[in-house]
Amino acid sequence: NLARHGRSNAVQIVALSLGGMALLLLTLVRAELMQNWQERLPPDAPNRFMVNIQPDQRAAVRSFFARHQLAAPEMFPMVRGRLIAINQRSVSADDYIEPNARSLVQREFNLSWSEVLPEGNKLAQGEWWGQSGAAELSVEEGIAKNLGISLGDRLTYQVAGQSFSATVTSLRKVDWDSFHVNFFVIATPALLQGYPASYITAFHLPAGEEALLNGMVRAFPNLTVIDVAALMDQVRAMMERIASTVEFVF
Repeated sequence: NLARHGRSNAVQIVALSLGGMALLLLTLVRAELMQNWQERLPPDAPNRFMVNIQPDQRAAVRSFFARHQLAAPEMFPMVRGRLIAINQRSVSADDYIEPNARSLVQREFNLSWSEVLPEGNKLAQGEWWGQSGAAELSVEEGIAKNLGISLGDRLTYQVAGQSFSATVTSLRKVDWDSFHVNFFVIATPALLQGYPASYITAFHLPAGEEALLNGMVRAFPNLTVIDVAALMDQVRAMMERIASTVEFVF
């Protein structure tokens, strides 16, 4: 019987084999991915983000952490700005085909400044800041590729109705999986310090200390605390459900 229907039987055997292989790979890879993901995160990895910290609140926020015997987190300045030109050529969403690039041009960027290369960042091209006071920018290499930005390009941003231009002197590779605060674009301190800024931080809140967040919100009503741990639990549950659905289909 197998010989009489050789071709159709061969197709069915190959199809069943591929389906079985896919099922086994999915089962093994899912467990491996989840395990590797958990192992890559250190036990004290940040699990909360706090945004909209005003400059005059930084000392009070640090004091709150100290009173509750928590390590004071590092706070990073953040300035909202929109990219309006590359090398004096105006940019718009119509200049790009890729949806992610179009979205980046249409919205405002979270810009920051720093004297030193932030933790979890590595230089992919160029050099960190040169002479003090120069108008320089460091751009994350992924967004640079999406927007067609290269070393030496001059970017123009609009912040609070005013515009400034600066030269891209480095491209950075960012470890986004670290859950630390990271930025697509970082400027020299002198370039952005005159613009209105708020601060953002990430910190690790030990299990069982969630009640502190209520006290924090009461003490600083304007702050927004983002529970990354809850978000990751939701993502993990979604991944499990999707994998289980695909396994059922196979």
